[in-house]
Amino acid sequence: MQIRFWGTRGSIAAPGPSTVRYGGNTSCVELRSENGVLLVLDCGTGARLLGRQLVEQAGGNGTRGSLLLGHTHWDHIQGLPFFEPLFGDGHWDIYGPRGLSRTLDQTLAGQMSYEYFPVALHQLGAGVEFHELVEGSFEIGDMVVRTQYLNHPALTLGYRLECDGAVACYIADHEPFDPALAAGGDVRANRHDARHVEFLTGADVVIHDAQYDVSEYATRVGWGHSTVDYVVEVCCAAGVGRTVLYHHDPFHDDDAIDALVAHSNRRARGRTTVIGAAEGTTVDVAAPAPHSPRHSARTATATPALDDVDASIVVDTPDAGLRDAVSEAAVAERLPLLSPDEAAAACAEQHGVVMVADVDQGADRLDAMRATLSSAADGRLGILAVSRSLGVDARLPLGITDWMVWPASVAHVRTKLRAAVLRRACRWLAAPLPADEDSRLKALHDLAILDTDSEPRFDRFTEQARERFSVPVALITLVDRDRQWFKSRPGLDYAQSHRDESFCAHAILASEAMQVSDTALDDRFAENPAVMNTRVRFYAGAPLTLPDGSRVGTLCIADRRPRLLTPVELEALCELARQVAELLGAHSARG
Repeated sequence: MQIRFWGTRGSIAAPGPSTVRYGGNTSCVELRSENGVLLVLDCGTGARLLGRQLVEQAGGNGTRGSLLLGHTHWDHIQGLPFFEPLFGDGHWDIYGPRGLSRTLDQTLAGQMSYEYFPVALHQLGAGVEFHELVEGSFEIGDMVVRTQYLNHPALTLGYRLECDGAVACYIADHEPFDPALAAGGDVRANRHDARHVEFLTGADVVIHDAQYDVSEYATRVGWGHSTVDYVVEVCCAAGVGRTVLYHHDPFHDDDAIDALVAHSNRRARGRTTVIGAAEGTTVDVAAPAPHSPRHSARTATATPALDDVDASIVVDTPDAGLRDAVSEAAVAERLPLLSPDEAAAACAEQHGVVMVADVDQGADRLDAMRATLSSAADGRLGILAVSRSLGVDARLPLGITDWMVWPASVAHVRTKLRAAVLRRACRWLAAPLPADEDSRLKALHDLAILDTDSEPRFDRFTEQARERFSVPVALITLVDRDRQWFKSRPGLDYAQSHRDESFCAHAILASEAMQVSDTALDDRFAENPAVMNTRVRFYAGAPLTLPDGSRVGTLCIADRRPRLLTPVELEALCELARQVAELLGAHSARG
């Protein structure tokens, strides 16, 4: 492996004549395996120059790599909007710790919102895939990546990187679990610092946050950073070959860092070699003989790793269909399903419990069940409230984690359970059924148009809509029992999607047109797969209303950027929808 430093500073960039040798840019490290696997560790301001070099080396062919974020404090992500490879061709995987309230991409998009930056995250040219991590392991090419939580005010991961028979560890922001160890001492004396030592054991190179000396730390306890004395003792106890002091304090000039390196080597007494991370320098990591030991761990990727969350599910409903769907979803998510008595015992033992509560059965039933569990829950009870007639403007009453509309697919129930286990509201709300659902479905099926071939007489309306509103996608959608099907779909490469994911299922609830100017800011749609996977940011749909009043679908438009139609434009969309509805009636009469 080869390591190159592009940003070594912590907290804030500190360029100037006194920081020339060690550098003034914030955290960014390039790591390459012998086979060319590229990892970028953190994306502080140092990422700008790295990105420029990667683009030049690619010669217009696009770049590929993986970006590993320890956490999302500004000094570790401020280079992201200026990391040039993300704006060209190629593909990048971005990894970071899974949050409890916002997804990784939502957090990163925050610093690129229009209030702060002119280009939004969804406008990146490269293919970007986000991966949320917990503790454990996964592979990138020929490299094994192991993760462990660090001691920092934000949820932060350290990385252990194993490849070519060698081991490098990246510990960007970390503080002693026992503040007394800032001055050195037995770093194995408490189990938390001992676990940190174990994570680094046998590493050939450790890049470790060493922002303070002992005197500075005395007034900075709890800020989430280490002293050089602590770092030396940890790396010596772990048998580390080379220790790289990193995340330099912005107030430390080159001479101050020289003094810290010299002090660290005196303290190490040859047990590890200490150097200071300096921008532009490289460190080659060769395999020792025998090579360093590997640690076994469960998977670190968040999708299959909900087993790290201590929570169970209890269902309170007389609806057999709802019970069955929740049971199937819980099994798929590997979440234990408990009876009410078992759930109360779990709460008493300080285990997390999510109650799926059928609120249509009445508030008294919900309150009784909640009282049974919450008396011993001590804040460990989450409530997923289920309703069949939930209004789209519903808010979360006190004590309810999230809402779910029933009926729903098992996939949607799984998403809701996963969010409730993490104690956050899932920003994806399926539409409730219209009051006339049975007669509406009969009117739709009487049209005999579902699953028919595309026809120019319908396509001309969607083409008009694309041209009139300058959007990449315009659709004629028909909302069936469990799906939405597209009679005309220029700009879209699939013929249907589940009703849970349907914007149009919301649009048919009212007679007037519906528009969502920015889906990322709307709690009904922000985590809808159509937003997360296809980057739909704007939607407007006008219902297709038949002569009997049945709203069977919509004429809708979508864009990948936020927008807002004027009243005149909304009326134009509605007029096109009226013409499509007339055509549907003519199709039915002809049939």
